[in-house]
Amino acid sequence: MPVRGNTVKGQIIRGAVDGPERLFYKDVYLDIYSLVEIVASLDLVDEEHLSSYGASQGGALALVAAALNPRIKQIVAIYPFLSDFLRVPEIGNTSEAYDELFRYFKFHDPFHETEDEIIQTLSYIDVKNMAHRIQGSVRMITGLADDVCYPITQFAIYNRLECTKEHHLMPEYEHEAMNVYVNDRVFNWLCGSKIDHPSLLEAFKDW
Repeated sequence: MPVRGNTVKGQIIRGAVDGPERLFYKDVYLDIYSLVEIVASLDLVDEEHLSSYGASQGGALALVAAALNPRIKQIVAIYPFLSDFLRVPEIGNTSEAYDELFRYFKFHDPFHETEDEIIQTLSYIDVKNMAHRIQGSVRMITGLADDVCYPITQFAIYNRLECTKEHHLMPEYEHEAMNVYVNDRVFNWLCGSKIDHPSLLEAFKDW
């Protein structure tokens, strides 16, 4: 069915004027749930050890996967997107990630007459509103200099988690590629590799 909304600058607003059932991301979230079910059904997969991991939009979807499907036992989310849509315009975040929200009001509703309705609709896909559903263990990573997915919107997710959780903060980092050691640490968390084992550190000390 045709859906009204922007497709050039992103997909947050896609379908928002038609209500929660028509949101683009609603379908994405349902696909994520189905994907977890498909993966869990594969013979080569141990469904008791499923993890989700991603950054930015991927970080949001890693959290959504766990919120919708309790099969996910471990989650790593790096600077997750899609959070706290009410706060985004309040703090003036017009970065590329949330630009379509800013542009919607600027070009379609300059007096913000539909703001309450739009924000209420977007609340259905707001990751912070799903955080309490997560049962697995969560590790979040936030760059405190992030000017795309502002730290305050990421803390909105973390503060609502009711599961086992850790928040790792990196003061110098923006919304950018992480140092290789960060990635090593993530895979250590998820896979239990021994990258910090003394024998490995000794072997690679001169590299």
